[in-house]
Amino acid sequence: MNQITTLTASEAREDLYTLIKTVSNGLRSYEINLRGANPVVLISKSEIESWFETLDVLSSPEEVETIKAGRKEKRLISHNDILKRLDLS
Repeated sequence: MNQITTLTASEAREDLYTLIKTVSNGLRSYEINLRGANPVVLISKSEIESWFETLDVLSSPEEVETIKAGRKEKRLISHNDILKRLDLS
């Protein structure tokens, strides 16, 4: 996960376009504080989508059990074996 930098609303306003470009590249996230309001976070769309996907998976007991079962199996396949199975070696 990327680093979160805290800014005041005034600081964010001064350099908003640069902040948006930096966030859209996935390089950083920013917490923006406005006096008298709850802080907000500026993050990329792809990051929030991945959070929602994670929440969706974790809210399904069946998917959680599948993940747990997979962890117990601990079956590892080497990169070369995968290539062979896909006839790509």
